[in-house]
Amino acid sequence: MAGRQADSPAPSKLAAAAVGQQATIASRAAVRGDSFYVGHRGSGDVYPEHTLEGYQRAVAAGAQCVEISVQMTSDGVLVCLHDATLDRTTTATGTIAHLPSTALRGIRLNTPQLGPAWSAEPRPMVPLFDEVLAALGGRVAMCIEAKNDDAYPKVVATIGRFGLTDSVIVKLPHTSPRFAETKAAGFAVFAYFGSVADVTTENITALKAVLDPKRDYLVLPVSDKNGYTPDSLVDQAVRSEVPVWVFPAHRRVEARHFIDLGCKGIVTSSLGYVTGDAPVTTRDTWAYGAIAPGEMTKDPALAGWAPQWSGNELHLTANGAQHFLTLGQFCPLAAAAHTYTINVEASWKALPQDTADNITLAFGHADDAYYEHRSGLGNGYHAIVRGDGRLELFRHRQGRPEGEQLGPSVASPTPEPGQWMGFRLQVTPNTIAWTRLAAAGATGAEFTVTADDGTYRGGYLHIGRSSTDGSAGFRSFSVH
Repeated sequence: MAGRQADSPAPSKLAAAAVGQQATIASRAAVRGDSFYVGHRGSGDVYPEHTLEGYQRAVAAGAQCVEISVQMTSDGVLVCLHDATLDRTTTATGTIAHLPSTALRGIRLNTPQLGPAWSAEPRPMVPLFDEVLAALGGRVAMCIEAKNDDAYPKVVATIGRFGLTDSVIVKLPHTSPRFAETKAAGFAVFAYFGSVADVTTENITALKAVLDPKRDYLVLPVSDKNGYTPDSLVDQAVRSEVPVWVFPAHRRVEARHFIDLGCKGIVTSSLGYVTGDAPVTTRDTWAYGAIAPGEMTKDPALAGWAPQWSGNELHLTANGAQHFLTLGQFCPLAAAAHTYTINVEASWKALPQDTADNITLAFGHADDAYYEHRSGLGNGYHAIVRGDGRLELFRHRQGRPEGEQLGPSVASPTPEPGQWMGFRLQVTPNTIAWTRLAAAGATGAEFTVTADDGTYRGGYLHIGRSSTDGSAGFRSFSVH
């Protein structure tokens, strides 16, 4: 998938145009411009998913619509939760449909991938559907799905009781038998394919036949473990004339790619960041113990890729694979084409077995697509310190797994486990300098690799660890 930096209209401005009237599907469509942004599970990349806090954060970030999943307890109480079980996202286990609503009093959200700040008490609770409708009704449009089909009649009745039929798009999987019933009840339909494998020529044709181009939406997955939805099938869906949305877009490059293909809606888990509406920072916020908008692992939704925090330190510890983090909160760098300096401290908390493995600062990328070594994806540079202390600079090119070394290797002292090392990257329009600084309070020499190269000057950054073992830590990251 190719892409470029998103330059979409800021949703907060679009939402502001509808102030003073109840948020309905029609009112949001009237001001949405070329693209419609939906908060996926609220704002699930930065706030616990399907919580009142997450939904409200998406609205504050300018969401024109939020996506809400609903389950039902054994005594018929509707709650906002994606999974049928409590295991993945809460402090409890078990199937929600087998538990009474009284059990909710002892259940809290558990989202380690968002940082330890979200494990501090009071943790967010699983919200009641009534509470969410009361808080959001009239403020924002909503895409609502009864994840347990037994809950569908009560979900529809509750929406009607709140007088929100015109503000709701009902989510249905493409195999649902409820299309006619939903339309007869007066709802627009969000018809989605749950996996890339489901997106076929035949299935698109069949779904198009039951959707109204003036009211309904055909929704495709951005990607899954098998890769991205093929452009050819996206094109077929777009040509169906039913507005096409995609879900979930974690990265700006994903949103821009599908908008360029003609998709009209982006369902995103980090709305302010993906639209470019979130402010750019110049210093890390790791001391606060929470993921920042735009700070993304390979899969932001999976706890297995989550960084670990310790005070003001962030550690990349995943075993069995490289571990990298996109630093979208700093990006795009305002001075990317001119002159800037990055300072960071890094440490091998546990050294890799192979001393050729390295700690990395990747830079010069044109977009926020995920980076790791030897992937052959993206153009840019990587500045590294190997496990034996060697400093090196490389340029990497799209389609070429091997990097091109710039300048000589420079030997510096071998890192010790737990030793913090200070680094400085200086970039001008035509030069790069990568320096290991003298230890704090020491009088030792600095070690620098320099290169005359101005090939790439994109504004996106990544940090990471090329090894499949060991643990790399970072702190005091700043851009000047």
